[in-house]
Amino acid sequence: MTKPTKAERAAREATATAADAASRAKKTARTLSKKLAGELDDYIEEAREAADVSKKKLRAKPKKVAARAERAARRLERAVAKTVAKAERKSRLRAEARRAAEDAARAEAEAAARAAEAKALKKAARQAERAAARAEQESAAADEELAVALTAPAEPEVEVVETPASKTPAPKTTAPKTPARRTSKQTPKQAPKAAAEPVETLTVAQLRQRARAAGHTGYSRLTKAQLIDLLS
Repeated sequence: MTKPTKAERAAREATATAADAASRAKKTARTLSKKLAGELDDYIEEAREAADVSKKKLRAKPKKVAARAERAARRLERAVAKTVAKAERKSRLRAEARRAAEDAARAEAEAAARAAEAKALKKAARQAERAAARAEQESAAADEELAVALTAPAEPEVEVVETPASKTPAPKTTAPKTPARRTSKQTPKQAPKAAAEPVETLTVAQLRQRARAAGHTGYSRLTKAQLIDLLS
């Protein structure tokens, strides 16, 4: 049996490398998308054809067989590296797009929550303003009622008298005293007038009553000093 030459051994190694590259590329293609895997088909087929040579051709042209196999293996390896990098880039971009979509959805949800919270706060503020206005009106009305109650004339006292017959208490009103008749010498013009009580000695309720009688408005919110200035 003829011993293989150095060129033949190199050709066999090159064809084996090409076949191994084609096998590994085929496995890698299964992990890629259909479109990317299709980009490797021509390179895989070229490497297989370079590795599948007859012994006769290998002995006849070993250098040419080795060069073809080496070239096919290198082309296939570069194509696989390029395709894998493209697949990784696409995967990274898809992941980034997915994260961006998630961030956008989260930001939108947070914005909607803040908008709902702001709307609720505005509603609560409007309700508080209405409640404050209503309370102020009720306070003013209470001040008016208190002023009227303090300045209203006292009711006549009722005295209970027991009769000898029935011993039943009967209400007895104290009749107001009849003013003395004017003498012929005293005329209405000559009657002394009652001195007006100084406003400084009046209470706040009395000052408000006097302001009301004088036709003033907005006096229910004034202080005692302001009421005195108003009536002076």
